[in-house]
Amino acid sequence: MAVELDELLATAIDDGMHHLVIDFSDVVHIGSDGLKVILGSLKRLQACGGRLVQAAASDDVRAVLDVAGFMALLGEFETADMAVAHLQAAGAGPAVAN
Repeated sequence: MAVELDELLATAIDDGMHHLVIDFSDVVHIGSDGLKVILGSLKRLQACGGRLVQAAASDDVRAVLDVAGFMALLGEFETADMAVAHLQAAGAGPAVAN
């Protein structure tokens, strides 16, 4: 799954989408490969003034993100729709990565 996420995020960023939402609603586990993908994408987005936020993470996924220090870097939303609405209100047109 990390490879697919990396390809999806890289394509979105390369296509000019700089405000992205990762929807974790169907994710039950995240490992080091997934964390590396998120960190790489986060760095790329920050370099161009973009943002990466997460939505709908389970308690287990949130715990991993928190231990890795990602919760301080990512915005946290209950749903992808809430994350998109927040970014749009801030003047950003996000894409959603499932």
